[in-house]
Amino acid sequence: MRASGVCLRTFLVLTLFASTLTAASTEHQKARRWMAEAQQTSNPVRLFLLAMDIREALGKALHADPNDLDVRLDLVRFHTVTPRIAGGDLDDARAQAAEIARRDAPLGHFASGYIAYREKDFGGARHELQEAVRTARVPSTRTLALKWLGWLSQESQQYPDAFAAFDQLRPTDPAALYEIGRTAVFCSCELERGHAALEEYVRVKRTAEMPTLAATRLQLALVDEKLGDLPAARREVEIAWRLDRTLAGVKEARTRLRK
Repeated sequence: MRASGVCLRTFLVLTLFASTLTAASTEHQKARRWMAEAQQTSNPVRLFLLAMDIREALGKALHADPNDLDVRLDLVRFHTVTPRIAGGDLDDARAQAAEIARRDAPLGHFASGYIAYREKDFGGARHELQEAVRTARVPSTRTLALKWLGWLSQESQQYPDAFAAFDQLRPTDPAALYEIGRTAVFCSCELERGHAALEEYVRVKRTAEMPTLAATRLQLALVDEKLGDLPAARREVEIAWRLDRTLAGVKEARTRLRK
């Protein structure tokens, strides 16, 4: 159950498709609240029960309005990432993506790209996400596809494509600055550019869904380390440590930089 719990948590804590959109139905609102609750627990039994509740609520929301694409996107997410024992089903995810495509072709490309990405079919995912960007009818679809195209490019080590995707997002999505910095860390390239983007992001007014100040300070420490400025790296990692000692990677970076 431990492995399933980890996977469930991966699904439940991701604020993925429509974090800035409003859930149209009461049942969808319930599902969103349970997703938020999952961010506060690591108990695998509770996560399993939450997954059951979320699946049921999303099913009721879809029954109430079959044309609600936000609900269908959340169902794609659920069925793609959730273990089968908790109700996940890739065939159902693909069926939802097809229904989305019937109603909104660019958003359907995004949904198919997301499924392919999660299945590690990076070539297929890239094609679908690029089509979503190219054909997007509304800014929200384009933004969504560009974010995932950037993350895909980070993971597949196609760093010029990652920089390009986040650069396109930069005018409308301040979190792209953080991702530019993170891409520089991943590739050990464009370090000055990454550092400047992170410094700019520090001054941004952040929402709860955006990368935290602690995470940003940690990325700055990693960039400074790669630039060879160890005093600056130590200063940044200490700030990150004081802000959030539970932050992934901060303890290891602090230990390494204090040697």
